[in-house]
Amino acid sequence: MYKLVASDMDETFLAHDHSIPQANIDAIRRMRKLGVLFVPASGRSYSSVLESFSSAPADLLDGTYVISYNGGTINRAGDPHPLESHSLPFETIRGLFERGKAFDVGVHIYQSDGVVWAANLPEDDKRYLDGHMAYREFDGASIDFLRGVSLAKILFVRHDLAFLHRMAEQIGAVPGTSFTFSSGRYLEYLPEGVDKGHGLRALARILGVDVAETIAVGDSLNDLPMLEAAGLGVAVSNATDGIDGLAGYAARSSCDDGILAEVVEKFIEPQAC
Repeated sequence: MYKLVASDMDETFLAHDHSIPQANIDAIRRMRKLGVLFVPASGRSYSSVLESFSSAPADLLDGTYVISYNGGTINRAGDPHPLESHSLPFETIRGLFERGKAFDVGVHIYQSDGVVWAANLPEDDKRYLDGHMAYREFDGASIDFLRGVSLAKILFVRHDLAFLHRMAEQIGAVPGTSFTFSSGRYLEYLPEGVDKGHGLRALARILGVDVAETIAVGDSLNDLPMLEAAGLGVAVSNATDGIDGLAGYAARSSCDDGILAEVVEKFIEPQAC
């Protein structure tokens, strides 16, 4: 019996225009009546995830949790103090930042408190982030101004995944880190051992839920560890990177349709009969 549904945000729970489809709102309400917890799981910060719900009904996240920074941070919804949080040393971030200068890429650097610094962003990324995720621009010369600040991750931006895969190969192994790809444009470096699968397992332990009793929904490579960790992994129909062939279930619904409605109809309601 499924007790928890964790869903990626961008291009999964949110439509391509960054809105929440009404079908997802209705599905969350139906899950709540059936005793199933909905949990957002994002590569973005906790505060950025909450901002995505700013136009939704005020009670939509009541009593739930948020997995952010690709599994690096877990919060109770409404409480800014994390239950679990991971960070990268400044020198590790600075080393990756300096290596990134050899490539024609933009960069995001994420503070643990949710502030995002960005430099050299291509216009398509600016349009993608517009009205979706706040960031502060800097000149891209140095990140020494972040020394002493807790940092969650660094990512590089180019709307060319093949290029980013080659970039990761050329950078090579970086001690204390792992990397992933997301949204068809990002190469992300995270603390070693941190991914959305880690976040889902950690939250399941906190809640006393068997991870086999969870469903995970996603669209991209950074979601795959979560889809593999869950009792059932669901890929939206607009999934990329071939994860639809790796998930336990390839959905008919896209992010624009409201994927949770299909999850509830096919997997949650039958167990309530």
